[in-house]
Amino acid sequence: MLRSYLIDDISIKYLTALDQWNVPTYMTVAVKARIEWQDRLIRNAQGEQVVSAALVYLVGDIMAPTNADLIVIDGKDHPIMRADRKTDFSTSHFEVWIA
Repeated sequence: MLRSYLIDDISIKYLTALDQWNVPTYMTVAVKARIEWQDRLIRNAQGEQVVSAALVYLVGDIMAPTNADLIVIDGKDHPIMRADRKTDFSTSHFEVWIA
């Protein structure tokens, strides 16, 4: 993934802990990304077919996002439906499908 394509400023909220009442605690990291807004039918991590609102491309040198994390775009939290690590020759990146 060429960094010049990453034109959108987003934040990733990584789940760090759950307290005794299952209230989540997050660590927020600001990153550059590319967002392609399109409704698509995908399979989530559980194998169910769901509709995703956007595909987010992230560089591969960040901490890997999981389904428990959130992506913040313009102040709105978007849950991660599926996150795939992809490889283009020697450069790896993440393709993250969000709701």
